[in-house]
Amino acid sequence: MALQNKNKIRSIVICPDKFKGGLKSSEVASAIKEGLELYISGRKGEDSLISPEASFRIFEMADGGDGSAELFGKLTGGKKIECEVCGPLGDNVPSGYIMSKDDGGRLSAFIECAKACGLAMVPEEDRNPLKTTTFGLGQLMLNALERGAETICVGLGGSATNDCGSGMLQGLGFGLGLPSGVKASGGTLSMIGSIAEPSKDIMEKLRRARIIIINDVDNPLCGPNGATYVYSPQKGANEESMAKMDKDMADLLLRCGRTSLSKTDASEAALVPGAGAAGGLGFAFLHFLGAEAVSGFHFFGDILQGLSRAIAEADLVISGEGSIDSQSLSGKVVGGCCSSLKECSGSENKRLWLFCGKGTVDKEKLAASSGGAQVGLFQLADIEPNIKARMKREYPLLRQLAYCAAMEMDSLL
Repeated sequence: MALQNKNKIRSIVICPDKFKGGLKSSEVASAIKEGLELYISGRKGEDSLISPEASFRIFEMADGGDGSAELFGKLTGGKKIECEVCGPLGDNVPSGYIMSKDDGGRLSAFIECAKACGLAMVPEEDRNPLKTTTFGLGQLMLNALERGAETICVGLGGSATNDCGSGMLQGLGFGLGLPSGVKASGGTLSMIGSIAEPSKDIMEKLRRARIIIINDVDNPLCGPNGATYVYSPQKGANEESMAKMDKDMADLLLRCGRTSLSKTDASEAALVPGAGAAGGLGFAFLHFLGAEAVSGFHFFGDILQGLSRAIAEADLVISGEGSIDSQSLSGKVVGGCCSSLKECSGSENKRLWLFCGKGTVDKEKLAASSGGAQVGLFQLADIEPNIKARMKREYPLLRQLAYCAAMEMDSLL
């Protein structure tokens, strides 16, 4: 029986995250679009789920980690400000951030913490969160404030640190009571007696500024699901150093009290989802700077591009990331797409196609998270099981997978 016009896919939104270690978001979207267009053009008048006149809208996405500043600059027309800061190991390194101006002339800065204290900046043999610092991130923020930034957006992703944001505060001018010349790190947390606000001039700049942190994790600061035990092993921590840092963070909370910018107790801020992001940077931003926390999906999708509105108008929404697992539904781009679909009127009549290298979440759970949308999950592992071989040919394989996805959906008509 011929497919009814009302069931045709006429509007397609493609909004994937990057495939970590592989394709950028824009490359993922391009490969999927090419595969679908190739399939559509080859139908030659045969009935298909996808209309031959289907329109495509592509939304490049980021999660606050690598590539986020570049995308912010692309979407806002910003320019790069270059400067030298203290790197994660304490030596001076070249760094920078993006500064943009809105229609009203107001300045906004976007800073990737990975550009000042990133794991990629530390050789594998030197990785040790007891020694790494976020000091340079504070320097970048101070530079942006001095240049007149009224909004500072910070992407929390890919850090090499676990210093509870103490280095960032020190770089901004907060007093930690550490010996002269000592940069705060995961190993100096127990040496901090109290944290004093910086000069009146800096505090006034911080009070006037809107600070937004972008991250896609929901871990608290301390405990088995906190910053230290979940993320510091990949930064070079062992069992002994993890036990020390987690205890030192918990003890530090008792000495932090309340702050003039957040007006909350430190123990409360430590429990906020995302406080454990980037080795506790999330906590420092929330508690000491009164920052707002948003997901990468909300920031890059909704605030900068109006993605949820486009999803509401689409017949088919396509997203994906390198691995779709239980974490994908907790604030990440895939989870954001599911939530947006769930809020749509008639979500059960919409389709969600997810592409990945490997997927471990069942379609029923994805459908429930999407308000009953019709879900398709397509993984590159089905075409090329060998991950090394897959990574070498990710673009053409993803294009092939999109073609096969359309063919599979039509076979079910």
